[in-house]
Amino acid sequence: MLLLSLLLLLFPAFGGRQVLADPADFGRAARFYEPVEVPGSLLPGFLGRDLRELALFAWAESRGWQPVLVQIDERTPDGDFIFTRGPESNVGLADGVLDGQDLVVFLARDAGCRAPEGRLPPGAAAAVSVELLDPLAAGSRWVYLARFEGKAPDPGLEPVSSLSEKGSSFHFRFPTYRYEALTIGPAGKPNPTIYIDKLWVNREAGGNGENIMDRQKTRGMMSFVGGLVKIRFNEGLVQGGVCAWHAGPVRVLTHSTMFPRFRSGLKGPKFYLDSILVDSLTLTRITMGVPFDPGLVMHRMTLAFGTDLAPAARGMRFHNSANPQGFLIDGAMDQEERSFVTTKDEWRLITGPQGTQITCTSFDPRFLTRGSVITTYLDDETVRHPPENFPGDLGAVFDELTIRGLPAGTYWIEALGCIPRGFHDPKGLDPEHLKSILDVRRAPLVIRAGDQEIRNQGGEPRVLLQPRRKRD
Repeated sequence: MLLLSLLLLLFPAFGGRQVLADPADFGRAARFYEPVEVPGSLLPGFLGRDLRELALFAWAESRGWQPVLVQIDERTPDGDFIFTRGPESNVGLADGVLDGQDLVVFLARDAGCRAPEGRLPPGAAAAVSVELLDPLAAGSRWVYLARFEGKAPDPGLEPVSSLSEKGSSFHFRFPTYRYEALTIGPAGKPNPTIYIDKLWVNREAGGNGENIMDRQKTRGMMSFVGGLVKIRFNEGLVQGGVCAWHAGPVRVLTHSTMFPRFRSGLKGPKFYLDSILVDSLTLTRITMGVPFDPGLVMHRMTLAFGTDLAPAARGMRFHNSANPQGFLIDGAMDQEERSFVTTKDEWRLITGPQGTQITCTSFDPRFLTRGSVITTYLDDETVRHPPENFPGDLGAVFDELTIRGLPAGTYWIEALGCIPRGFHDPKGLDPEHLKSILDVRRAPLVIRAGDQEIRNQGGEPRVLLQPRRKRD
């Protein structure tokens, strides 16, 4: 109670709860869904300061200074993020001060007006302004990083991202949705993964609170001897999982190491998943090493990555950039659905009273040197593709990659997912709302601090932790 009283005295105009705003209340320049990363190198006056001394604020014309939910992600000099949990945690490399490679992270929608010259947040010893410029609309918004003598007061804002560990499973919770991660591995030694097993869109975000996801799936086939010998596999053969993670109030960072192990005991090459989960967005980069050209021993390999839906998703509609007219998800393929255009899409989504999920995927162009990628769709509950939680394919959509050869090297796949707020409209898609989400990557904000200016990278997937040999 004493701490609460002191906070109220220091910040009389601040609310102790951050309310989720509605994107309809914001113009294009507000960038409702865009997370922002400000590198410490743009804040030279604060380099070397204890992270506990720093806090973020925005200025509102009618209310003055307002606290902004902020997270400072530490990184090593070679760019690895600091992970505080897991068997590959590198928390011992954190130094607790603001370095040039560290990132000040917040949501663009929390930025405000330009503060009057010379005004500081209550009790702050110094402050530096950060301007956010929208390349697609006139106007700017500002935030102010403030430094205090001693530990900065905690305004008590609620986090927008959280991770809870329940046994061997991870449960993620965000303002618009929550999901339970898929657990895999041998009996008695299950490992948590980042893959979705169950997904609920919150009622306050336009959903109905029911699980709409069967599970994320990986399906594949390798053929040998000119196609005469075929080996099929799925995510049930994959082992490994999340091996390092860090859960902050703005975003959750995870690093996974995985590999296939076939029934013969043969262990395939490792691949790595780095995911950033922030507010309504999930940004994932998959990195895989190819030790030699598989075309030397294999006729062809097909890999399919995607999602299958739960019975509660019945009645939603599927749309993508190649089939914008959309299809009703009802578990039965009609003639129109059978003419589905399989061109690799730029975006796809499912939407309905149950909520909305938007996905964009991209593949390393080198995959296509001797291969191709298409988008497939199947809405037929009579088709069985186990392992699955619910029999049959309901609105199942996959990226299908076919490879006949691949030079040795390192390759990537990237994905952006979004569970937006209030997206569903029974009259049809809102193209402006969709575009505002896609612009997070297509046309990110420009960040200006002092005489420095950079492109915001807060909406980009990337490698968070470089694969290494056994750590000390």
